[in-house]
Amino acid sequence: MPDSCEHTPPVAMRISRFLVALLVVTLLQSATSASGQPLRFHLLPKESKVLTRIPDPFGQTVVGELTLREGEAQGQTNDLKGSGSVKLAIDAASYNSNLGLRDQDVQTYYLEAKDYPLIFFASSGVEEIREPKLSSDPWQLTIKGTLELHGTKREIRVPIKLTYQGKKLTAEGNAKILLKDFNIAVPTLLFYLRTGDQVEVTFRFVGEQQP
Repeated sequence: MPDSCEHTPPVAMRISRFLVALLVVTLLQSATSASGQPLRFHLLPKESKVLTRIPDPFGQTVVGELTLREGEAQGQTNDLKGSGSVKLAIDAASYNSNLGLRDQDVQTYYLEAKDYPLIFFASSGVEEIREPKLSSDPWQLTIKGTLELHGTKREIRVPIKLTYQGKKLTAEGNAKILLKDFNIAVPTLLFYLRTGDQVEVTFRFVGEQQP
């Protein structure tokens, strides 16, 4: 039987290609606002989570949790480098590892939450973007920005996985920071046993699209 494609009229082929191109453009535009401006998201503290992990002198890992105070993000999927940004503030006094007095010491003597009540992050650029192969896959990118902790500012780079579904944006990732880089004393136990200097931070931020 002859291949039906060989007898497809040229006009029909052009129309088919036009429809495919139109579908692709429509899908790209659906991830941006009608005015062409970046989509804006309000980060949701109750749905977001920030965890810290630091080794103690006895070979165990202490897991603590911090609470997002507020934050916002914006961007367009077809121009993340040019439009993507995020700003957030974390409540330093919210640190909780369910270890009672130790948590009070961390808040008072190490984070010094009364003098530095908030931990800030503000992005300055988006790097190393890897677009998803499937619509269900996350975007993978690296965000560059300034972390302000304990009154000290440092530039950091954070790899994240980003998904956008149902008017909600979810960003997940992790980073490692050194306490000495932010002039934070290494916590001690029994006055001489020191914990680790490196803290691993994992996070999940959820944002809701704004009108």
